Amino acid sequence: MKRLRLCIVLLGMLGLFVGLSPVGAQAQKAAPAGTVNIAISTLHEETFLPWNGGGPRKFYLDNIYEYLFYVDPATGKAIPGLAKKWKVSPDGKTWTFTLRKGVPFHEGWGEVTSADVKYSIEQIVDPKSVVGPAGQMRKLIAKVEAPDPYTVVFQLTRADAEFDFGYMGNSMCAPICCKKYVETVGDEKANAHPIGTGAYTLTEYKKGSSMTFTTVKDVEKHWRVTPKFKTIKILAVPEEATRVAMLKAGEVDLAPISYDSVDTVKASGLHILPGSFWAPLIRFGGIVATDPKRYIPNIPWAKKEVRQALNYAIDRDAIVKNIFHGSAVPSFGSISSPLWNDIPAYPYDPEKAKQLLKQAGYPNGFKVTLKVFTTTPGAELPLLGQTAAMYWQNIGLDVTVIPTDWGTVRSEWSGGKMVPDYVWTHRGLYWSSLNSGLMVETTSKTPFSSYATKESEALFDKMATELDAKKRAKLAVEMGEFLREEAFCVGLVHAYEPHGVSKKITAWPTNVLYPNNLDQLK
Repeated sequence: MKRLRLCIVLLGMLGLFVGLSPVGAQAQKAAPAGTVNIAISTLHEETFLPWNGGGPRKFYLDNIYEYLFYVDPATGKAIPGLAKKWKVSPDGKTWTFTLRKGVPFHEGWGEVTSADVKYSIEQIVDPKSVVGPAGQMRKLIAKVEAPDPYTVVFQLTRADAEFDFGYMGNSMCAPICCKKYVETVGDEKANAHPIGTGAYTLTEYKKGSSMTFTTVKDVEKHWRVTPKFKTIKILAVPEEATRVAMLKAGEVDLAPISYDSVDTVKASGLHILPGSFWAPLIRFGGIVATDPKRYIPNIPWAKKEVRQALNYAIDRDAIVKNIFHGSAVPSFGSISSPLWNDIPAYPYDPEKAKQLLKQAGYPNGFKVTLKVFTTTPGAELPLLGQTAAMYWQNIGLDVTVIPTDWGTVRSEWSGGKMVPDYVWTHRGLYWSSLNSGLMVETTSKTPFSSYATKESEALFDKMATELDAKKRAKLAVEMGEFLREEAFCVGLVHAYEPHGVSKKITAWPTNVLYPNNLDQLK
């Protein structure tokens, strides 16, 4: 229950608590019928192979593909998916998965075998892959073996007690594709007409506008879930006001909305369900100290005192009240973990912030560029950026806010073409595996690191390779306290993104990391 404490608090703030159930636990017996229309702010890269785009595409990719494991929302642990059982070697470096037999790919492309798993993972970790976890998976996975059609063996470079749900589960971006299909038709055609094992297939796509998914033939016999709705149509609607208007007019049945719109949506006779958990924050560019290519030693926030000052300058309680309408809790960082529940956010203390700036050699502040953009979730990020800029100006900084898009910042941050000499709004997520989340953000092992030092790398390696759960939990607390002291980012709050929902939908047992599981809308 401790794992759910923060989740329950936030759900209570939204005035609801939906039953979160394991995958397939509420499978429908009746044949799917009708259409559910969904509006989201962006369709992201609009690509359909796991390795040619980022994680937020899971919102639609997870209709098509499935995973070796799923994460049980109630426990945060792995439950069987395409892998029905698994075992790990005593040293934590060899994981052996036994696949479920007879799971068919769409359109007669055969059943899932170990060759498909090996191929899918090797494509994801290929140097050309741009999916989010590719970097850390390259560092972690030494080899994938397929000794027989239903056995897959992963040889790791180091021990990882959370490899199953941390990398192979639906909280990450490693779904299983059909090797024969992709190799037969090629990446371009496989991307245009994706083949998976999920309950839906892509039946219509209008670039920049919409995607339509329809249940596969004989979906009532699907091994995992029989959806309620025969058709899911996802529309790109960037403007939040337009999404709210469409909800009220009955043009869409589900859409992410701002906290400002919750009351008006409820007043229209609609209801609110939580989508994914998210943690808005501000990241620092140029402070991956263990990688000279990503480190700018003379940038002001290379000094811990400056980073701490920028944290003390922000009134998180005011942000919770005025932007999130009380439906959030202050946070010191980007990752939510029950192990970190007792680590406090930075208090609002502008005088201390000024003292720290003076101590660091910036009594008159300095110039800083803050880039802002929206994500899914993350409609509030530009407003949060403007708010942070106001607080920083109050302690003497000269802040320039530049609106941009996530794709631009993503390529500058992770593409290796430049070291960002600016700061930017972003969103952290609820990582089912703390090991995975920390490896991404706080080690130089990945292209998406935004902070790393020799000490943080050593602490991470000690924690991530510890196989004893109690000892690993203690080390995780030490890591959290260290990151808070180091002010590795400007954490703001932890929250759920509210979704307006029509009366057609009564429940959505979504995973807290990504708002996926559309096949389980009720």
